[in-house]
Amino acid sequence: MSCTTPPGNLKVTTSTSGSSLPSGYTVTVDGTTSQPIGINGSVTFTNLTATSHTVTLKGVPTNCWVSGGTSQTVTVPAGGTATVSYSVTCTTPNQPPTVNAGSDQTVLLGLLYTETASFSDPNNDGPWSYTINWGDGSSTSGSTSSQGTISASHSYLLGSFTIRVTVTDSHGASGWDSKVLTVITGLPGLPGL
Repeated sequence: MSCTTPPGNLKVTTSTSGSSLPSGYTVTVDGTTSQPIGINGSVTFTNLTATSHTVTLKGVPTNCWVSGGTSQTVTVPAGGTATVSYSVTCTTPNQPPTVNAGSDQTVLLGLLYTETASFSDPNNDGPWSYTINWGDGSSTSGSTSSQGTISASHSYLLGSFTIRVTVTDSHGASGWDSKVLTVITGLPGLPGL
């Protein structure tokens, strides 16, 4: 006479709080069987072997974290139901600064050029570091503790140069903008320098 161990069930629940919430997750058992699950929902896996199983919550965005981790081990009882719960907390993702390098410009050769750029940061997470790439192989770097205007000066030779202004917040998110600066010997209607 042989006895067969009856299968068991596994109920998985999720509880998600915070902001910038995802639309849902995927629950996988032993890396093979998967079901979608809502951010505050539950699913049941039926007819599982009465033994230890690995349950993994997938599709968790980077702005969310799972208390206790995304993978849990649970023992499903014969003829019974095991339960696994996931508690997820989400925060609004860090947004990069918005940078305005200004409009394209034409300037005269021999004049010291001053780049005045502005930036804003929706998260207000300073201090901010900035780099002004002058487009001729050189750059100027600095930092500021407040949003608003940044400026630096540079001397140019004749030509056309793309100035790129990059601002990075304290969490490493960067925003940038660029403009074209054309350096000439004289403006139309004016004598050359």
